[in-house]
Amino acid sequence: MTRYTKTAVVLHWLVAAVVFGQFTFGWLMQQIPKSPPGIRADAFNFHKSIGLCLLALMLVRLGWRLAHAPPPLPAMPRWRMRAAKANQILLYAALIVMPLAGYLGSVFSGYPVKWFGMTLPAWGAKVPWMKSLMSDVHLVTSCILFALVALHVGAAFEHTLRGDGILARMMLPPRIRRARAAARISQVT
Repeated sequence: MTRYTKTAVVLHWLVAAVVFGQFTFGWLMQQIPKSPPGIRADAFNFHKSIGLCLLALMLVRLGWRLAHAPPPLPAMPRWRMRAAKANQILLYAALIVMPLAGYLGSVFSGYPVKWFGMTLPAWGAKVPWMKSLMSDVHLVTSCILFALVALHVGAAFEHTLRGDGILARMMLPPRIRRARAAARISQVT
């Protein structure tokens, strides 16, 4: 097998889109003034809701990955293989730790945690030092994740320039891409 499964490909690109959106929105929502509080609170609650979806998606992705071996890497120096595997493990870890820390920070903030407007059951109390710790973990992990994603994208770009087929492993097969493109064109016309 030279490609990832279709499920793995869809999960990869779905996670990538959500992470890009979360980074962008997370950065922009910091600019929202604290007064009046409703607008900022709504933005943070939306960010938290998407973060909880990302956590669930990553747990599904991790389960899928553990149950389905990835395609073997093409011949390359050992250090590159180790770097690729280390980056993938760290990406998975950061993509689980970051939303989990965000959720726990919310739990220990003393405010109700909302998921798309629905208040989740409260199980934690207001613990300022724990909220602060989880906020720090969330922030530091986001910086680490940003660096890991940059490295991942840079490596994918470098492999594309080499023409070694690494990127094609994480793309839908050409026949599926052509069928989807044809469906989009027929919807437009």
